[in-house]
Amino acid sequence: MDQAIAELFELAFDDEDIVVELASEELLFTNQPVGYIRISSGQILAGDPARASDALQLMATFPKGEFLAEVAIAEFEDGEEVIGYFRIKFSEDTPQHWESATYSGENASESTLVESGIFVLADANLLSDLPAIDGEEREAVMNKLNDALDETYEDDRAWAELDLESGNLVACSSGDSAGTYSTYIGRDASGNVCRLLVDFALFEEDEE
Repeated sequence: MDQAIAELFELAFDDEDIVVELASEELLFTNQPVGYIRISSGQILAGDPARASDALQLMATFPKGEFLAEVAIAEFEDGEEVIGYFRIKFSEDTPQHWESATYSGENASESTLVESGIFVLADANLLSDLPAIDGEEREAVMNKLNDALDETYEDDRAWAELDLESGNLVACSSGDSAGTYSTYIGRDASGNVCRLLVDFALFEEDEE
């Protein structure tokens, strides 16, 4: 991984707004708390809530408890704002190493396709409420999620924390909407998981 990109994973969430160059343009990053996600199983669903369940679960084991979820909003020079990064902060420790998070399922990979323009993070116990249901039940959950996102919607970006019967989820609009996005795990000096971060590929051209 490009070291400059890895450093940006933390800098974008700094308490002080930071300015970063993208090609010939400057982006202003602002940190925005989303809510607290409850992790009870140590397994996390991550991806498009409209997709099948086997495309959502990450293979790694994560800390259990209640943790802060945040987005880093990128503002372009023309005033357009999109969400550049989405993360769970498991501890105050600084990541010393980043690794790609792999999704489970028949076609496991290090990225996931987002078609709905919404990216969700949730405990795997939410499986009964979100990915596994069909028809009217799924539509009802998606309607609740869309209503929650509408409350913060502005300039093509939104975020939400939503309580359901078997847990809660945190969600945000995915960068420029539809796309294939990678997820990364940050580990501290002792090798413990301290971050889970979704990269909405604002700097994709820089990484090639």
